[in-house]
Amino acid sequence: MATFAAQPVEALVSRIRDLPAQENDIVSLDDRLIQAFSRSAVSSGIEKDSILQRLEQPEAVTNPAELFELQLRTSNYNLEVSMISTLTRKAVGAVESLLRS
Repeated sequence: MATFAAQPVEALVSRIRDLPAQENDIVSLDDRLIQAFSRSAVSSGIEKDSILQRLEQPEAVTNPAELFELQLRTSNYNLEVSMISTLTRKAVGAVESLLRS
């Protein structure tokens, strides 16, 4: 079960690493955070739509193996959205702390 929980974290880390490196342009931390968040939001939205489309197919809800796969995908989606929410809240808190000092 730990490997399933690590997958969303690894996916988010790889998305952050894939941010475009611009040699001469200065990219603010704000912009990097917005880019990472928007990519994650789009990816999560696509996954949610995919899960919902699969649930509308009759063979998905009658086959136990398909149901198990959908449960895993839903669980991973939930973990990823929760992690994005937590990371965003922590980043906002860190920025607010820096602005106060």
